[in-house]
Amino acid sequence: MSFVVSRTTTTTTAATAPRVVRSGRRQRRAHRSPAANARDDDEDGDDANRERKTMRASSSSSSSPAPPMLLRPEFTTTDIDALTREPLLELSPTWRMTLLSDGSVTRHLAALGRARRTRVEVLWQGPEDDAQASYDRPREVETMIKAPVVRREVLLRAGNACGEGAEDVPAVYAASWWNAEDAREFMPDETSSMWTNLRARHVELHREIREVCCGRNERLEEVFGEAGPFWARHYIFWSGGAPITIVYEVFNPALRHALGE
Repeated sequence: MSFVVSRTTTTTTAATAPRVVRSGRRQRRAHRSPAANARDDDEDGDDANRERKTMRASSSSSSSPAPPMLLRPEFTTTDIDALTREPLLELSPTWRMTLLSDGSVTRHLAALGRARRTRVEVLWQGPEDDAQASYDRPREVETMIKAPVVRREVLLRAGNACGEGAEDVPAVYAASWWNAEDAREFMPDETSSMWTNLRARHVELHREIREVCCGRNERLEEVFGEAGPFWARHYIFWSGGAPITIVYEVFNPALRHALGE
């Protein structure tokens, strides 16, 4: 797809280049049982196919990333007001729980999709300077994340969360913003989910949901295969009394197959 601009093979310096995301699965296979490795074989093929498609799509793109796929909001509320405001009250209780929960999104998706784990596709991870940040990103990025800032964008897929036979349909698009040093500390395995990285390091976290919104984005309509509007939220991850990242998540309406209308 034309929106993907990551995983370039251009050789650049560490100070200025987006990180080239590589799978660490081969390195881990030597330490796993043959049965566990066999379970991953099908996903290895899927991941390789997606990477080839991404490389082809990015070959004609510039080295600068496109802006993240944030919504043009038509409705916005704080997490406290969201408990009592329309149109959130028109959603099913499971949709409201998903939008307002402070639990792990990847764990929730795996449970909804009856999947062994949530699959992560990294669209982009790299430094973001002031020129690239001209879009309307969450204000907490400016006030809470120290420069240099790294932006990470992913798609999350989990079994049949978006319907039977829809394993390759992204359930969630997520963008996050990190201080570069914090990203290296808390996200050493760039190919894995945020929750997997943080859990492996036994990081104690508090998720503070700041805003829930509903809006539109044409690029996401192509990614999700669904017409807008979409529901989204953004929140702060705190650890040790300090913010470590700002996360923005957009949910595919196809999750209605698991969550109801």
